[in-house]
Amino acid sequence: MLEAIQNFVIDLFEGHRTRKFGFIAGLITGGAILLIGFFNTLFILLCGVIGLFVGSRFDSKDDLIEKIIRKLDELLPERIQRW
Repeated sequence: MLEAIQNFVIDLFEGHRTRKFGFIAGLITGGAILLIGFFNTLFILLCGVIGLFVGSRFDSKDDLIEKIIRKLDELLPERIQRW
């Protein structure tokens, strides 16, 4: 019985990377919710997702700053625009 459980755990962690990542992420999220609360954990996760998005844009060689400036030009009225 112990050997069967050991083989299952070894197979799980060797062959299923996404399951392993999901398991670890779930443990960390659950622990954070228990330790610091739901809304604090939600805020931290939101900041992490935003950082991941911005970092992936910089890695993909998109000119993120130029896109932000162009979008602000479209959205802001002329009297607020500095350039």
